[in-house]
Amino acid sequence: MLPYQDKKLPIKDRVTDLINRMTIKEKVGQVNQHLYGWQTYDYNKENEKIKLKDNLIKHIKWGGGLGAIYGLFRADPWSKVDFKNGVLPEDAWRVTNAIQKAVIENSRLGIPALVVEECPHGHQALGGISYPTNLGKGNSFDTDLIRKSAHLMAKELALKGVNLALVSTLDLAKDPRWGRSEECFGEDPVLSAKISEAIIEGFQGPIIQQGTSFLDKSVEEINKQEDQIGVVLKHCIAQGEAQGGHNSGTVVIGEREFDEIYQPLLKSTRNAVGVMAAYNDINGVPCHINKELFQNRLREHYKFQGIVMADGIALDRLNDAIDDCYEAANSALAAGVDLSLWDNTYTKIEMGIKKGKIDEDVLDSAVRRVLAIKFLLGLFEHPYISNPGDELSETLEEAAKINEQLAEESMTLVKNDGILPLKDKKQTIAVIGPNANAYYNLLGDYTAPQSTLMQRKTILNEIESAFEHAQIQYAEGCEIRNLENQQQKIAKAVAAAEKADIVILALGGSSARNFDMEFLRNGAVSSKGVNMDSGENVDVADLTLGGMQIELLRKIAGLNKKMIAILVQGRPYDIEQLTETANAVLISWFPGQMGARAITNVISGKKNPSGRLSISYPINTQQLPVYYYQRAATKQDNYYDEVGQPLYPFGYGLSYTDFEYSDLNIKKQDCGFRVVVTVSNTGKYVGSESVLLFVKLFGDHVLPRKKILKDFKRITLSPKQSQRVIFNLSYDEAILYNDKMNVQVAETVQFMISDLTKTLKL
Repeated sequence: MLPYQDKKLPIKDRVTDLINRMTIKEKVGQVNQHLYGWQTYDYNKENEKIKLKDNLIKHIKWGGGLGAIYGLFRADPWSKVDFKNGVLPEDAWRVTNAIQKAVIENSRLGIPALVVEECPHGHQALGGISYPTNLGKGNSFDTDLIRKSAHLMAKELALKGVNLALVSTLDLAKDPRWGRSEECFGEDPVLSAKISEAIIEGFQGPIIQQGTSFLDKSVEEINKQEDQIGVVLKHCIAQGEAQGGHNSGTVVIGEREFDEIYQPLLKSTRNAVGVMAAYNDINGVPCHINKELFQNRLREHYKFQGIVMADGIALDRLNDAIDDCYEAANSALAAGVDLSLWDNTYTKIEMGIKKGKIDEDVLDSAVRRVLAIKFLLGLFEHPYISNPGDELSETLEEAAKINEQLAEESMTLVKNDGILPLKDKKQTIAVIGPNANAYYNLLGDYTAPQSTLMQRKTILNEIESAFEHAQIQYAEGCEIRNLENQQQKIAKAVAAAEKADIVILALGGSSARNFDMEFLRNGAVSSKGVNMDSGENVDVADLTLGGMQIELLRKIAGLNKKMIAILVQGRPYDIEQLTETANAVLISWFPGQMGARAITNVISGKKNPSGRLSISYPINTQQLPVYYYQRAATKQDNYYDEVGQPLYPFGYGLSYTDFEYSDLNIKKQDCGFRVVVTVSNTGKYVGSESVLLFVKLFGDHVLPRKKILKDFKRITLSPKQSQRVIFNLSYDEAILYNDKMNVQVAETVQFMISDLTKTLKL
């Protein structure tokens, strides 16, 4: 047994021993994640045989091993993988083992590969659980439930042999024109940071802990469990600040804004196995060569111990700033980017070293971090997995239940004149709209093909099941964006609505891709489908509801029928006309596989809506930006032709019951502040409420923000029940940057919960 093979040694000693045995070629192999995994094998379902393709074997031999392989099980229109040629969950372990065996046997030192899968809102693979997209999950303010769902994702992936999950957590939805707004938990950094921490804990457990280096421990001491895998948080950082809402666009952001808004998110990554660098630049410096971001702030200041992974072909895009590919590779390695993704830049490192253009030391640093993660995750001791059998199906069943609950909690009711909850009785309900019977529109971007059984779980079908005594009429009404041949569809919808007592109108947008589209090298859609108006690389200039949805709304509203509107969407749209005419408006976002059932559970009263907006909801595009934590400057907030306030503020959301806040008390303590408030359920239904604590900080010649969220707690109360909710804030939560950009405690702090305010001088 060589030292690097001894599981009793500290990981740092094993890494040192192994890297000292490696050639430059083998080192270069470890920082490359060059292949599209689904293109490396063929799987025969009938005889369970796996044939590895030449591109895989050649690439392993080229690098003397393999750093990582992405997307063995990715299934979507980009990969062209569906149920005809893809791998079902119960067979995934066979593929993983075959790939891993080939990697190890073709590596002189027997180094296994990291198996990496896309998991922005569930595993993007056949049979995987597809949860609500992040913008909906943020509305739940339920970190406990998100942690549970993350753990079930980890368990699902682990049973397939996956080591790393790529999960979106670090982006902020500052400009809803951006197509990837659906991947953000909202506009607030503290909310996003706390959810990021919950996701890390759910996926990884305690394998990396703040205040201690995992490098000093042995694998035995770390004791990673089988259902714990690494999570790579993306994207680092500030993609949501891109000018004009342009995907991968440039970010112009001052030092003060960056420090105050993005530090909570950077801090939240400290226990993650990895982060993914963002496509954007920050003030002209691409994130992929930003040494200040990754080496100084992330690693030195916040003691981040994991790897930094490049985004897809982002290293090749560095030619926007650096002409020489060797210089680009050296700059990225020096900045701390350890692992490539599909690019050609890192495949040229060996030649760059030979030419004297790349420093071998920066390569060694990256290799050390990659190897350390492989040791941490136990790949050397357990490179293969066993047939998961019934455990996988049981995990998927458990996840489906959590999925439904998370979808219910993600929905936000923004208007209700008393029509909801809707009773099941003899009546005619017209279910109308482009999202009423379109299952894929519920799922969001980064979604795998769905089984025939799952595709039946549309809003229409779930309403038919939930309202057994009602007669259901259906009409599509119009498509999401298509303007051609829509008048006949609208006419049919009007005819159906005329016969109805109540209209349920399902409008919004769609991130659904199809197999006829064309894609960029990084998987982003390039030939946009006529009805795909959200998702990666699908930005909009106008937040108006697309296609002929407004005309459909006007025609239905003209009938003066009772109307319930359901919005299925990945970003806010201009819904002012909708809120004026509908009796109730439920924003479901992209609610995932169980979304339609969750919608019917909410509108029928089986579940009480509890979502609160994690984004300030604009009236229209012309108001942008409207995020709530802007500076409290003395200015004219309104425009000449429009009000300045959003349609609905951050944190807004209705319930079927009523909550009352009272007795806000603040007490200064040695370590910070104790904030206590009483919340009472004064209505007739059991309900859950997210209690949000904001502060406004004053001090030293700096304009304060109007307010900023510092903590939140979700509680559930029965009718007439009250609860004292306690927050303990450290003095760190009262820190601001003064006019010289030095950190100091605020001179005065204003605490705000609901409509209650208390001010404390420090």
